[in-house]
Amino acid sequence: MAILVGLLAGVSAAGAVLALAGPVASLIARHRIPAASRPRLRLPRWLAALFAARRVERIRAQLPEAIVGLATSVRAGLSLPQAIQMAGKQVPDPLGREFRAVADATALGATLEGALDSFEARIPLPEARLLVAGLKLARTTGGSLGPLLDRLAEALRERERLRGHVKVLTAQGRLSGWVVGSMPVVLLGVMALVDPAFVHPLLTTHVGWAMLGAAVVLEGLGIFMIRAIVRVEP
Repeated sequence: MAILVGLLAGVSAAGAVLALAGPVASLIARHRIPAASRPRLRLPRWLAALFAARRVERIRAQLPEAIVGLATSVRAGLSLPQAIQMAGKQVPDPLGREFRAVADATALGATLEGALDSFEARIPLPEARLLVAGLKLARTTGGSLGPLLDRLAEALRERERLRGHVKVLTAQGRLSGWVVGSMPVVLLGVMALVDPAFVHPLLTTHVGWAMLGAAVVLEGLGIFMIRAIVRVEP
């Protein structure tokens, strides 16, 4: 019983943290709370990595429409720095924040190429590298920027369509990974409720601890292998 209650409490706590992280970050950004006044919280590395991955995925989804907005601004007669500044105002965060950072850097005297390099370094996506390379190429060669951005946006839309198609095809494999990973824990909790004396040696003896350790290692290896099989990048 204690094992099952602990698992449920851990899942509930993780869900609460994920639900509150976005609103808290938005509140801090909206009210511009000084860094010295912000609470110093140290998130676990795995949780920080999870938040960073979610941020990158949001930026990936925002990029095609943001590039279309850049192309529209350029066709309307704005220069590239002005188009980036406009995108920073119109595109929602987190991508809008990155465009604003580029506009702020150029306003403070940095070159546009240097600001774009920083933009690329902050967003570890091949789509961001393509955008920066295209903008630099257009500025170097003096070519028309609007058609280039249109073609890039179309390519990114097609890439997102393929990514969604791959997710649909691998949904069964990913579900199998969740089932395989959760089944032993659920069965152990059920056995602890039905027959605690049967589970007691597993939790109180050295042999039981060794068996649990081996089970955890094998389960982790199986989940890793399933994730490696179904993780396909289009």
